[in-house]
Amino acid sequence: MEALARMLQAGGKRLRPLFCFWGYRAGGAAGGPGIVWAGSAVELLHMSALIHDDVIDRSELRRGQATVFRDLGDLEEDPERAERFGRSAAILAGDLAAALADRLLAGAEFPAERVLAAFAHFNRMRVQAVSGEFLDLLRARRGNVDEAGARQVATLKSGSYSVVGPLLIGASLGGAGPQVIEALERYGGPLGEAFQLRDDVLGTFGDPAVTGKDRDTDIREGKRTALVAKAWEMGSAESQSMMTERLGRPGLSSREVEDVREAFRSSGALAETLGLIDGLARQAKDALDGAIPAEAAEALLRMADLVVLRDS
Repeated sequence: MEALARMLQAGGKRLRPLFCFWGYRAGGAAGGPGIVWAGSAVELLHMSALIHDDVIDRSELRRGQATVFRDLGDLEEDPERAERFGRSAAILAGDLAAALADRLLAGAEFPAERVLAAFAHFNRMRVQAVSGEFLDLLRARRGNVDEAGARQVATLKSGSYSVVGPLLIGASLGGAGPQVIEALERYGGPLGEAFQLRDDVLGTFGDPAVTGKDRDTDIREGKRTALVAKAWEMGSAESQSMMTERLGRPGLSSREVEDVREAFRSSGALAETLGLIDGLARQAKDALDGAIPAEAAEALLRMADLVVLRDS
């Protein structure tokens, strides 16, 4: 619990609870403690995923501090056993966060049928997120570099989990009608993909002092993102050979990592990916035209800009 509290208090953008809240308001509902519980459930589920993701990626930093598996590893006095203990304990910490998320959503004070409807979206978002994470691992293992597959991963990892799911959880709790649900899905789908693509860009080009995490991990882990796919398609044979040799090698030097980063930049892949993110955000905004109440629509338009322009 102390490890979870430290991670929660270390920061985070709280975008998923915000999407949950504005999905609730899009259905015409007012505020109240129940939606705070639901938003907190979404945030705890996100924290569970981050803890497990850091174990998978062997990441050192999260939100500017040691990741949970590194933090808990310090409880083991034997240095040779510290990492194994920390990873095992972090898996349990992530499981605990997920269990607490369920408890919060189940305890939100809404009619039972609305809570059950919200749980359908809650479960769908985590099934899709796990599917996307596993596909991401498989693509790295197999060396896939196709853009369609990379975008499928982005949609699964973040489309439902980061945007659509939280929106529909809030909308279901607020008693939204089918037209509002449909509009939120049309908005959330492209914006969720844009969210993950922006994450991929920040994972390679972000400032660690701002993002709070290492920017070399994705290259050393060999993540086959849309950025990589575009660099492969647009790069020279020499650049492709270099990426084949280096992507997925944990022992890369800083200079070798920087060479890969430069290949992404010089090929035009970075600019193309940023353009794709902008296009997806415009598509999301267009879906809101007259479909939901003005206050919620204005907030979601601002949220779309925040997703595209965020630097952490």
